[in-house]
Amino acid sequence: MGEKLQWATLKNFPWMVFFVAIFIWIAIAGANYYYQLQGGFTGTGLLFPISVIYPNQFLWSGFVFAFLFLLTGIFAFRYSEKLNVYLLFLIAIVLVVFGNLSQGNFDIAFLQPFYLKGRQYYTDAINITDGTIWLRDFTKNLENFQLHTRTHPPFVTLLHHWILQISNLEMLAISFFAIGCLSFPIFYKILDYLGFEELRKKWMLLLFAVIPSVNIYLLVSIDSLVLTSTLIFLLGFARIFHQNKIDVWSFLFIFSGLLLTNLITFSGLFLFAFLGCFSFYFLLKGKWNFVWLSVMNTVLFVLSFLLIYATTGYNHLETFLQASHSENPDGFRLFHQPFIYFVTRMEDIGEIFLFLSFGFLAVFFSKKSGTEVFENPKINILFFSAISALSAMLLTGAYGTGETARACLFLVPYFLILLKDINSNQFKILFFLCLFQTFGMQMIGNFYW
Repeated sequence: MGEKLQWATLKNFPWMVFFVAIFIWIAIAGANYYYQLQGGFTGTGLLFPISVIYPNQFLWSGFVFAFLFLLTGIFAFRYSEKLNVYLLFLIAIVLVVFGNLSQGNFDIAFLQPFYLKGRQYYTDAINITDGTIWLRDFTKNLENFQLHTRTHPPFVTLLHHWILQISNLEMLAISFFAIGCLSFPIFYKILDYLGFEELRKKWMLLLFAVIPSVNIYLLVSIDSLVLTSTLIFLLGFARIFHQNKIDVWSFLFIFSGLLLTNLITFSGLFLFAFLGCFSFYFLLKGKWNFVWLSVMNTVLFVLSFLLIYATTGYNHLETFLQASHSENPDGFRLFHQPFIYFVTRMEDIGEIFLFLSFGFLAVFFSKKSGTEVFENPKINILFFSAISALSAMLLTGAYGTGETARACLFLVPYFLILLKDINSNQFKILFFLCLFQTFGMQMIGNFYW
């Protein structure tokens, strides 16, 4: 009877959508590859939509860690009901560590992303002698910096500098990872505020740790810091929905997430776009409370950067305009490279989907009973506000260089919370499909940005 039940469960999963998603990926990737071999230029890499991937060194230690990742994921999910949440936080961290140690060793997984290619923030950070002067003159010297430094606010590079001043590269890597790992308890609290049942919260925490984008990019990436700060922002909205009112803590969470995110990435504009979409929805319903919330956050944000300018001489707006010009020197790509604009938009969306996993896409696009993902009105408001905000950014030509699985890591929680009410059996299959896809991706290549 048990075997029949398991077979029925497997049969009910939306396998057709799963395989169609894989087929579409292979077809588009193949067409892109063939076109480029014929001398065409699409503005994307050869392995569409993956923008950055390098083959792994085949080290036995990497195989061992990859299988430890797989076994840890299987057993943690199987016994999650019996494990307390603090142990699950630790297991989530271990899953990320094991997944990345599939590259082979500590140096490859933790340190090489900083120094190997010589064009990271680290390269500029080790050349800073006086952080105050460097910050003051940042905009003036922008074009002399490495690619990543000149397309981000200076506080990213300064953070590297400050940590290196008191420690070493190993501690820099561990510090970044530790900040990124704060996303686990914050995400868990968001799930609690949104009314997830206890076992589903535990499952979601494990899924969050093994989903390809999070498992690959949570380690020593600036975008893991962005994930943590944007989750603080989302925590404020989840708290408002939970309490059905805006209180001081909700406001502080939203403002803190907004400010911290914009200090380290210009993608923080996503949060402003989110506020606009979210407020507009409630404005159409005749409710002004979120409009005033957005206005107050914006005013405080502007005052904060005016204070930074007055005390340091750093002009955030001027830097943003120069960084935008540096990344798109010819202006809006739709007007001068419409074909490349279109293909790179497909790449951006495709990479987000691929790194969410084919299992997730099967559930997300399925119409089968038990896979309903748009059943909760509050979650729908959060999700569609996020998607509308990102869509607006993509239409402006943002993420012209791809790498959205990393650069849009902050989007993952908005997709995952849609799984609140899907059938438990469907969730189990989704988890294992996701686990095995991440296992394969971590074994095959590294995705240094």
